[in-house]
Amino acid sequence: MQINRFRQYGGMAVTLGCGLALIAAGAAACMLRGFFFVGEMYLFLTGWYALCGVLTLGGLVLYAASSWEMRKLKLKGKLAGKGETVRALAGGSVKGETGGPVKRGIAEAERLAGSGRLVADRAGRAAMTRAAVEAVSGSGRVLDGSVSRVRRLKAIVWLLPGCCMVICILYAVHALRGPLSSQGTWNELLRWGFYASFALFAVLAAGTRRGGALLAAVWHLLGLVISLSALLAVCGGLPIPYSVAYSQSPEVSATGARLAGLLQYPNAFGAVMAVYLLERLFAAAYGFRLTGPSGTVRREEGTEGEDGASRGAVSRVEQENIASGEAEGEAVSSAGETAIAGRAERAWRRTAELMRTAARLLPLFPYAAALLLSESRGAWLAAAAAGAAALLWKRQLFVPLLITGAAPAAAAALLYRQLARSGLAAEPMPGLLLLAGLWAGAWLAGLWLHRRVSRAAGKHPAALLALAAGAWTAAGSAVLLLVRARITGSSPTADARALFYRDAWKLAAEAPWLGRGGETWRHSYLAAQSRPYVGSQVHSGYLDILLNLGIAGLAAVLLLLLAAGWLVVKASPRLLPPLLVLILHSAVDFDWSYGLLWLLLFLLPARALAEATGKPVYPADTFAAERPGMEPGVPDASVSFQGRSLNRNAYNLCTPLARQRMLLQRSWTYAGMTVLCGLAFMFSSISYQGFRGESLYKQAIRAHGPASQLALLQQSLKWNPREPMTAVTLSRLLGQEQGIDLLLHSLQFSPGDAALHWELAARYLQGSDPGEALYWVRRSLQADKFNAAKRLAALKGMLNLGERSFAEGDRHRAADSATAGLELLRQYRLLASQEYSRGQQHNDRSFVIYPQAEAVSLRLRSLQHSLEMKL
Repeated sequence: MQINRFRQYGGMAVTLGCGLALIAAGAAACMLRGFFFVGEMYLFLTGWYALCGVLTLGGLVLYAASSWEMRKLKLKGKLAGKGETVRALAGGSVKGETGGPVKRGIAEAERLAGSGRLVADRAGRAAMTRAAVEAVSGSGRVLDGSVSRVRRLKAIVWLLPGCCMVICILYAVHALRGPLSSQGTWNELLRWGFYASFALFAVLAAGTRRGGALLAAVWHLLGLVISLSALLAVCGGLPIPYSVAYSQSPEVSATGARLAGLLQYPNAFGAVMAVYLLERLFAAAYGFRLTGPSGTVRREEGTEGEDGASRGAVSRVEQENIASGEAEGEAVSSAGETAIAGRAERAWRRTAELMRTAARLLPLFPYAAALLLSESRGAWLAAAAAGAAALLWKRQLFVPLLITGAAPAAAAALLYRQLARSGLAAEPMPGLLLLAGLWAGAWLAGLWLHRRVSRAAGKHPAALLALAAGAWTAAGSAVLLLVRARITGSSPTADARALFYRDAWKLAAEAPWLGRGGETWRHSYLAAQSRPYVGSQVHSGYLDILLNLGIAGLAAVLLLLLAAGWLVVKASPRLLPPLLVLILHSAVDFDWSYGLLWLLLFLLPARALAEATGKPVYPADTFAAERPGMEPGVPDASVSFQGRSLNRNAYNLCTPLARQRMLLQRSWTYAGMTVLCGLAFMFSSISYQGFRGESLYKQAIRAHGPASQLALLQQSLKWNPREPMTAVTLSRLLGQEQGIDLLLHSLQFSPGDAALHWELAARYLQGSDPGEALYWVRRSLQADKFNAAKRLAALKGMLNLGERSFAEGDRHRAADSATAGLELLRQYRLLASQEYSRGQQHNDRSFVIYPQAEAVSLRLRSLQHSLEMKL
């Protein structure tokens, strides 16, 4: 009895903890710009990892208490005789169950118990145990493959947090080896620890009784908040900073404005809206019903909708109601009452189906409108490719998709045309009326079209199908008329990304197996770029992982994606198109820099698993709890052995080797939970240190007076010594020697940071040693070779160094400075002429010869000539 209470309360605690964690992560993702900037995540990660530590500690206490209670029951228990033992092993009888596979398992146990082998030899005892386990757990006898299928899904789903943990380990290895950026590596380590814990919570929630409803609620709340906030920012005057991205370039935006929403980046926002749009479209298509010639309702082939578990429960209730109705009808012999009950039941079915259809169609319009207003060609193409792939696999979904998406697509295209004329600047009241009217019209029209088509007897109504096809055609034509230049013309952004990819491949070849640590591209693209473009993101999630973690990290990510795809295909195929959007679009943009995209990627397979396990099957743990039909005096204590449920007497029947394995498994569980608890609190401490360092740095930037700035920056650097910008800002407030020492110390944490190299070069240019100055200038220019301002500043610095040396009478240092300045000028001219010959298409940084360089050149030559005359 007590152990069952532990289980009940433990399950409730798991569900509550997972639900709170998932909801908190979703809300924080909306408020923190989709988890793009790690600096904004520090405070959230502090609380998140503290919550993970508390939940792990609570789970450890519950597990220890359960094991202690089990040990007490085991010491008290004695074998209660063969008959009682068999009944205890079989899990007792269940009221209402008439036998079947469970009865055959019990009979097998009784046969073994009465054969004399139970006490005669070890083989009989092992056979008895196997029969009992099969009868209790349903391992091949209770179910004809359903439990084994669910077990495979549950085994594969653990690859999601497992692969995240592998990636965390790889980042930890880089942190110990000395990466290109220590701060970037720790940021990625904190990110992936968060992803691993989120995936773990999603998997645990998917395995609970109400996990499917919890995951669906988190999913839909996220989608509605992201889409409606963006639409209200345009139509209702909701103040969201940078929710609209403006551009005067027709290659970037056909209308001059693109919707970015809470993510503040139109391409990532469009990808998220494509994910949600396809999820709803295919949910409606899989739930589409057509009325056959006889008036019966049939569902499209291959239907595995989102509410499979609820439909299964409803079907069971319907069967019980029908059975009870038949029995009552036989008892009272009332055919009229049976007919009335049947009509009421059919009406209830139609009402329930209509409500489900309305719920599926309701979010389609805001998702479609937000996707169009983002003007993300990559998101459009990814959505089209994912939908086409699903239709090639399930061709019978073409008509349902055509019908369910016609009205929302047409209304979204109309809203896009209206807002494009004003550059996404609508007045609040007219904009709200337009948004609400189109949404209501699209919803009602979609319901009408769905009901009219579903009432067709024996054939699809050609007129309604033609109407739906016409709505799709009109919507596509209205959109293409505005963006045809961006689609058919040349794409400078695509050409720029080709340069990114080429330079990234060259950079990845320098460390192909393990990469160079977190944020490699951000800290090395200025040195690796072949043209002076602007792009601190590589615009490909796969290349970004390859640069950070090499082939090892990319293999872990691919395994994660493969596991997610396999789970979705096997458990809920309707979720495959949104997953394909995440996989495809991340190849051509930096979606994976947004933590929100990873959360969606983990939620999809978790929802698929919840739908698969929520279907009406014969549950394996039905006999694990205390039941009213059990014989009195038979304890129902259970232990876990290799994922199966064994009661105390079954444990007593196990061989010594099996008992040792159980004890070893329990020890490993204790050790694993203890390690996870310690890691959670350690990551919480690191996140808090980063938060304190970031907040103090912001205070120092806003502070007045160098004294207060100096104190705040020193405190910030104590909290987080890995941040290079804090060291650079603080060094400017210190003396020459102290500043150089601080920069050299910070360079050990970030050896690839261009700002640190340039600050050191500027410090040495203010000194008296032209050799040291030239060395650090060259290192700085190697880290940022297409920076014309730095090259001009370096020329001026060498000129000033030479003039100071000449004034002090040190002619050799003055000569060395003049010679070094002229050599830097020659390299500057050569690189600028090469860029000029290539054209100005990708010269985003305006790398040219500044007019001031000629004046500096004349002064350097004059200094050199004066030194030659003196000598």
